[in-house]
Amino acid sequence: MYKKNSLFKALLNYRYDLYRGTTDVPSYLENHLNQYFADITEALNGENPLLGNDFVQMLKEQLPFLKDVSNRVIDISRKHHEGFIKSAYDVAYALFDMLAPQFLSQFSWNQKDGWFYRIRPGDFRIKNPSESIGKKKELFHIKDDLRNFISGYRYSVSGFPCLYLSSGRELAWFECGMPRKFSYCIMAISEGSENALRLIDFSQRPVELLSNIHVWLANASKNQDKDEINRIYEYFVNYIITYPVAAACSLKVKSRGSKFIEEYVIPQLLMQWIRETDFFDGVRYKSSFYSNLVGGMGAINIALSVERFREDGLCEKLTSRIEISDIGYMDVDEEFKKYNEHLAKVERFRDALWSNVTSSDIQGEHLWRFIDLCETVIKTYDALINGSYQNTELLFSYIDCLSDYIHSIRISKDTIVQKYLKSAEQERIDPKTVDTQPVIAQVEELCTLLNSIIRKHTVFDFQFENLSNFEKI
Repeated sequence: MYKKNSLFKALLNYRYDLYRGTTDVPSYLENHLNQYFADITEALNGENPLLGNDFVQMLKEQLPFLKDVSNRVIDISRKHHEGFIKSAYDVAYALFDMLAPQFLSQFSWNQKDGWFYRIRPGDFRIKNPSESIGKKKELFHIKDDLRNFISGYRYSVSGFPCLYLSSGRELAWFECGMPRKFSYCIMAISEGSENALRLIDFSQRPVELLSNIHVWLANASKNQDKDEINRIYEYFVNYIITYPVAAACSLKVKSRGSKFIEEYVIPQLLMQWIRETDFFDGVRYKSSFYSNLVGGMGAINIALSVERFREDGLCEKLTSRIEISDIGYMDVDEEFKKYNEHLAKVERFRDALWSNVTSSDIQGEHLWRFIDLCETVIKTYDALINGSYQNTELLFSYIDCLSDYIHSIRISKDTIVQKYLKSAEQERIDPKTVDTQPVIAQVEELCTLLNSIIRKHTVFDFQFENLSNFEKI
């Protein structure tokens, strides 16, 4: 599918893995978006049999518009970078007004029946039913009278709240900075489509989108539904046209903890525009920081704009549309105890392998590889549990690689056995007399032990409580 369609191949290069390195944000966006426009233009002159000539012509007619969008995004970033803040605001608002019909959108309840998770460090458990509403308010956005505690985040400026939620509990924990002790709740947005919170959708990635486009077009063509085909074309064109804004809102942060984060300028402008218009209520997006980790989770974040405050300092619109569950509590150190138990089993298995090395007549190559792997897993999870690491995303990517390596060992069991028999020959032992069952058992035990610890895209498998008693605050 991808090889035969030039546009699909081009878009696969734009996976939102955007890191500016030593380049300033305006220059990075200029280089990236100019290359994007050049790649789209070139792809339209290639072969695109799946999309057809009608779509190619439709998108070609929109190329000047795409170029204008890209140039405006670059201009916003450049103006803000040079200190022309009001001018940057003016250009941004004009661009967002222009793109309002093109932004892809999702309704808030289109994710796990509208269930999202909120985490805050500390213990907010409800110990008395009379405390229920008050405790649940503490897990909502920071109140208006406490705005001096609000830092700037991707979609919120310093001093003004924004409600951030995640569709997965693990993702919510990662986004919250992985606190060792925290409270959590479910926030349910269950209103019907007529009164739903409408979100700009920046969460789609090329592989997912292109697969969907392929299936949608196949079904529509089979049913000879020209109206549906045109709707799919329009949807795809809008994705391509709004990518420059989505990209500018998805840049990875170079220096976390800085007083000013330049990567947040355009997403913060977008949320300000959302607050001041009636088109949308927030943004649906994927994590930029833990992109390697959350890629396989299927979880997304949403950022909801806070608008009119009630007397208690909470948003009138959001409190009227969101129900909050009871509050659970997690002591991560307690959860880590089971990982320590698993690691102790890995250590015992490693020691048994060492004993096998010293006592066996056949020095199988796999023994050394298995010992090294056990050592690596033990050290990696010791670092995670004790917090003795610096680059979180690099460590998580490393764990994903370990997971793939363990899988490769299991499926290479026959090859490992053959190499073991080859080692027997080198020791002048007749392979026909060699019992290979212990080797097979070692492979199975290794993979079973390590898979009890390592889970791709998850890292830790916490046991969260089942929460109920939903109520509005």
